[in-house]
Amino acid sequence: MKPLNVIAVVCLTCVSVRADFFYKLVGYKCNGKAIVITYAGAPNEAGKKMMKSKNPRQWDPWKLITLTKDKNSIDSLKTVGGQCALEDGTYDVTFGALPGNANLQGMCGGFMSAWVEVKRGADAILPRHRFESPDCHSSRANSVTVRIVIEPGGKKPAIETVPGEDFYRPR
Repeated sequence: MKPLNVIAVVCLTCVSVRADFFYKLVGYKCNGKAIVITYAGAPNEAGKKMMKSKNPRQWDPWKLITLTKDKNSIDSLKTVGGQCALEDGTYDVTFGALPGNANLQGMCGGFMSAWVEVKRGADAILPRHRFESPDCHSSRANSVTVRIVIEPGGKKPAIETVPGEDFYRPR
């Protein structure tokens, strides 16, 4: 093989490698008239930008877990949240992690979602609600909850969903 051909073969086999990661944020806004719960996601650089601009009422679901010492499994799950005062009372908003698998090396172990629950006193205004299926194989096929609006006065929560393929589509 001629030297020029060797260079061409070497250059053609050089492929840039980039890691794809999909970032997610769960959170809520309280404006005194309603609670607006959101679940957002973005890949790679857009996801990193989203994470940097998060506010104190937004959380990364991956931060809601504690790992075992060997970092191969989830040891425990945490919850976070806060309160929102609306005209008919104070609402407690709680979020938790929803892992695909407690064994991070197992099937769906790299998949993380979240759930939300909203209570006013002892009343469950929004019982524990999954934003998406924890099954990593069906996440793009099923719908994903991206926004929930809770208004005072006993109104039913308004839940907005999008197809999973739209949620995970690069922007």
